[in-house]
Amino acid sequence: MKLLLALAAVLTLTACVVPIPVQVARSTVTNNAPAPAATEFTRQLNAFRVSQGRGQMRPNAALTRAAQAHAEDMLARNYFSHRAQNGPNGVTFGQRARAAGCAMQAGAENIAWGQKSEAEVLQGWQNSPGHRRNLLRPNYTLYGLGRAGNVWVMKLASAC
Repeated sequence: MKLLLALAAVLTLTACVVPIPVQVARSTVTNNAPAPAATEFTRQLNAFRVSQGRGQMRPNAALTRAAQAHAEDMLARNYFSHRAQNGPNGVTFGQRARAAGCAMQAGAENIAWGQKSEAEVLQGWQNSPGHRRNLLRPNYTLYGLGRAGNVWVMKLASAC
């Protein structure tokens, strides 16, 4: 049973990294949320990065808004993808970041479905080659984490 659950967790993790074409997406994301506070997730993420010879990351309000909006959209419309067809904040993760106020030139997005805690989703991403690469990219210094139910989205960037 544990093997089946582990396999299901791995299968529901996907990672995406691409350069972001410069376009402006229409936004329904609210841009007035306060900056996220450093959390236990930040501590665990940074402990992992430091153990691998990387610098620390800090939470970013715009990336958090974009991650949260995408997690809510996937849960509400019952899909699991980096591409949000007719998404209210853009189709691609770059469009969603810009809609939330982050004009990043390059970035990454990790998504997961089914994990019940921040520690569980971070562990799953650490154990997945594509997600691990995203977590350890040396130029990424900012992140946003969103959760709706057990749908998780993490957006990473070097600047907003």
